[in-house]
Amino acid sequence: MGKPTEEVRDRKKASHSNIALSSTDHYNPELDDIPDIEKFRLVEASGLFPNLTPAQRKKLASSSKKSSSQDEEQQFGHGFQAILYTIPLCSVYCVMDMLVHRQFNENVTFWPFFNRVLKAAPIMLILVYYTNKYAAKPLVQFLMFLGAIGCGCYLIWIINKISYLGVMRRCPPLASLWIYFVVQMRLAPAVASLVTVFIYFYFGDPNFKI
Repeated sequence: MGKPTEEVRDRKKASHSNIALSSTDHYNPELDDIPDIEKFRLVEASGLFPNLTPAQRKKLASSSKKSSSQDEEQQFGHGFQAILYTIPLCSVYCVMDMLVHRQFNENVTFWPFFNRVLKAAPIMLILVYYTNKYAAKPLVQFLMFLGAIGCGCYLIWIINKISYLGVMRRCPPLASLWIYFVVQMRLAPAVASLVTVFIYFYFGDPNFKI
């Protein structure tokens, strides 16, 4: 038989490389179960890449953090995260509801209080689901920025302008939404929204007080 042609040799090399890759592409629980951020820490501590510049180290660290957050989202899902975030938000609502009732010397009875929380929880769950799922989008950040300003300014206005019954009804949901929007926003728009609400309180009306 004659020597194999160049094309046959290339096919054999390609088949050998595919076999080698497939042999190393299997699941290894000792390595694959380690989070990416922990892998980066181990590699950095071992000194395998001593010539990396600070910018390259920062880029690797940010990419590992991003991949670990994506793995967490894939593991738990946005629905489970929405439930986890709704629980403390409902707790904030409960605290605000009790505080505003006690401020006006109103007793907080169980069943009316439970009904108010039960009505607010599904709305909060839907809001938390969509805002948390798309929190990184600039449009959602802008809408939460406007929502934080609106909730804060309106909360200050109703405390000073309407009757105590309206304050008891509206303050708990407004305060809860205001806190949630500020927590979900990035630092710069969160601080800007708080400064805007303070400017409204300070310059809006001389009779405003909290």
